[in-house]
Amino acid sequence: MNNFTFFQFLDFEIGQNTIIEYLWVIFLIALWLLLRRFLSTILSKLIFRLIRRKERSAAVQSFVVLLSKPLEWITTLLIVYLCVTSLNVPYFWHLSPSDKPGLLMLLNKIYLIGVISSFTFLGLRFIDFFAFEFLNKEQNGDQVTNKQLLPFLKELLKIFLVIIAFFFGLGCVFKLNVANLVAGLGLGGLAFALAAKESLENLFASFAIFLDKPFVVGDLVKVNDTIGHIEKVGFRSTRIRTLEKSVVFVPNKLLIDNPLDNLMLRTHRREDTKLVFDFQTPKPSLELFLNNIRSFLEQHPRCNEESMARLVEYGDNGLIIRILYFVDTKDYNEFCEIREVINLKILDLAVETGCNFVFPNRTIILNKSE
Repeated sequence: MNNFTFFQFLDFEIGQNTIIEYLWVIFLIALWLLLRRFLSTILSKLIFRLIRRKERSAAVQSFVVLLSKPLEWITTLLIVYLCVTSLNVPYFWHLSPSDKPGLLMLLNKIYLIGVISSFTFLGLRFIDFFAFEFLNKEQNGDQVTNKQLLPFLKELLKIFLVIIAFFFGLGCVFKLNVANLVAGLGLGGLAFALAAKESLENLFASFAIFLDKPFVVGDLVKVNDTIGHIEKVGFRSTRIRTLEKSVVFVPNKLLIDNPLDNLMLRTHRREDTKLVFDFQTPKPSLELFLNNIRSFLEQHPRCNEESMARLVEYGDNGLIIRILYFVDTKDYNEFCEIREVINLKILDLAVETGCNFVFPNRTIILNKSE
């Protein structure tokens, strides 16, 4: 009797659907929500095997991490749709069909928007994965150029994908004539171009940067008063990490229109030092000092032949000696190390030859009022 009563309860109809049908829908949705992470991981690995024959653990892991979330969205929407559409809509609700304005049409459009958004999300993750894979190929030669070009192309493809998904949604969900809409946008293109003039100039400047290659990611550059390493070239601006470790975003147009000094392309580092000796310094001592400095710089293995040590002028406080040399290195720390060795040698030679340094003196007279 109890079993009979229980089965009768399961067959009891509420809104043209039996209780057991509602329970099945709830059970399937709950089961999927519990297993969605595990099943989406398996599905991601299956998709990876379809597009790549050669498996690498790192590649599989990155692929699974990127695709798990959008696959969860897509499969969850599919499961919910199949479960909900299996139920009958009560006739006494007097709902309009899904092709006419009403609640069903609204729910259908929301569902379509969710599906299009999920597949767009999946496409964006595919772009991220292939960009990551291409950048990490062992046979890929120009790694520096790729680190600069690939992020830019990746963002460009993402923008195109989002635009295509947007127009597809307008046509599929809202039944708009996309061709007429694009033509209408073409008529307003001039107004848009005028409104976005600066942004378009920066966009075209980014293309000029990739074509001319005045720098690549990682280069140390100087633009106006900004000195730092290039981190990323975007559509509108370039991110520069300054020597103070702060981040400066410089508009791309500024990089094209202003002189840009790529400090990484120089072959040597230049040092220009001025010393002031006492007017009482004997001429033989001064000549010996200059000859020893020139001889030392010429014999130094990291200084080139353009080094110079000369008495250039008579200053207000003493004899001005100019020492100019170039160090064969691009590394700043190594340059400082070599410059330190040379400066210490200058001190030693000054002591040996009896040349005395002079430092500017300033006398301040304070008058006390009575």
